Amino acid sequence: MRVLRGLLEVGALFLALFLVMPYIPSHEGFVHRFGAKQGVAIALFAASRVLRWRDSWWIALPEAAAFGAFAWALTESYNLL
Repeated sequence: MRVLRGLLEVGALFLALFLVMPYIPSHEGFVHRFGAKQGVAIALFAASRVLRWRDSWWIALPEAAAFGAFAWALTESYNLL
């Protein structure tokens, strides 16, 4: 059970990071929006942190909020390219 929880934690964390990977910038002026993809990434990140902290699950809330700010800033920085 401990190994399965660890695999779920790592899997959710890496999937969340994969979902916020950089877009390929284009010269066409397309603007990337903060949307469902980033929302799913934040939810997966929060789930991985809750699995990590178990009994102290409330610690995962500020971590997920910080990851949300990171995902938003990353999306906005792509638009500046």
